[in-house]
Amino acid sequence: MKYITIFSLLMLVMSCTQNNIKDENSYRYSIPAGSKLKLNQEIIIPSSLGRTFFQNGKVTKEKDINIYYPHCSITINTLQKSDRIISPTTFEIIKVVDDEEYAQGYIFYASTDIQLASDTPLITGLVSYYYLKSLLEPDVRSLECIQWNSLYENNYLSINEVRKSLGNIFTLTILE
Repeated sequence: MKYITIFSLLMLVMSCTQNNIKDENSYRYSIPAGSKLKLNQEIIIPSSLGRTFFQNGKVTKEKDINIYYPHCSITINTLQKSDRIISPTTFEIIKVVDDEEYAQGYIFYASTDIQLASDTPLITGLVSYYYLKSLLEPDVRSLECIQWNSLYENNYLSINEVRKSLGNIFTLTILE
């Protein structure tokens, strides 16, 4: 009887805790579907490429990205032989998918985790795909945000890290 009482009390306390904390600095709180991503200026996707990158609030070439810091890219469905201009519009985030990417140590040298076995990935990228929808720019597919780090030190980007990557190029409005 004593254990049943303790168990019941424990369940009551656990049911009263708040599980839906909305902290935009938390790695555990992601951008919810239904949120809005407003493009505030024209951006160019170079010819024969399917994406444009952003880091520290600036449009950045892929070769200039520091992969160990938060960065994002916007992707399109259709490659073109000429530059593609994406006009200012508001996108609805219709789906969010969190995934992982891996790289072997011989590709990247900035891992602090030297105790891993040689046949396991030394760094990971925890990437969030925010699938987008806009009537004015229907070919825009998604916003992808990622940061690479050692296997045991990595987290998904917080909402504020995504905002910092995008700067004033985009305005992110979180669905309440």
